[in-house]
Formats: sequence, structure tokens, C-alpha cells
Amino acid sequence: MDETDRRILHELVRDARASLEHLGRVSGLAPSSVKRRIARLEDSGVIRGYTVQLNHRALGTGVKALLAVYVAPGTSRESLIASLSKEEEIVRAWTTAGQSDALALVHVRDTDHLEEVILRLQRMPGFAHTRTQILLTDLVNRGG
Repeated sequence: MDETDRRILHELVRDARASLEHLGRVSGLAPSSVKRRIARLEDSGVIRGYTVQLNHRALGTGVKALLAVYVAPGTSRESLIASLSKEEEIVRAWTTAGQSDALALVHVRDTDHLEEVILRLQRMPGFAHTRTQILLTDLVNRGG
């Protein structure tokens, strides 16, 4: 991977629908060369896919929170994944190497809806407790 690949990737992170012509202008390459580079980046696994970014405020789920999840001893990773996957408000989740066992990003309508999600999680087998942080303003978002 060289600097030209990085420029192309930077633009695709900003706008996955950027045209080959635009990517050619920012990278100094012909659109056909950009297309070949993108294919190579996809084949090598650097580009894993393309997504749609939703406007959660417009969808009515503009409140975001991070839930730190603490599980009971003996709870399997598969059980944790299954439980978190049942909650449609959870849009992303990670295991952690910190105090909590996992972090879950949720999008909800309001704080009442957030409380419903938290209470459902806390009632699930294997969940010990949660800690919640409501997110306010995105300061940096590079699409990762």
C-alpha cells in the first residue's frame, strides 16, 4: 500500500460513493487505474465492504449511548453475542480488555427507551450489571 492508495481510501471513507473520476482527480490517476487499485484493495481485504450511514435523528433514534456490559463468571462469548444480537437498538458491540467485558453502542428514541434497553439486558441470563454513558457530540468520526 502506498500514499496513492491511502488517498483513495481516505476519500472512500469520507464518501463510499465517490466517483472514479473524483478519486482519479485526488489521486492523480486515471479512473481506470483507480478502479484497478480499488479492486486490489478489496481482494486483499483492506476494503471489507461499503455501508450506508443513517441519520438516526431523522429516524427518531437520535440518542446514542455506550453501555459497558459486565457478565457473570462462566458466561460464554457465544451467549453474550446471542443476547446482544437480540436487541435491535444495539448497533455495534465489542469485547474489551478493560473493566467491563463488552461495550455496546445503542441508538434509542429518548432516555425512557434507553432505560428499557438497559433493563432488558440486566434481566438476561449471564448479565451481572451495566454502566451507561450517553453520547453527546461526535468530535471525530472516520467511519471506523
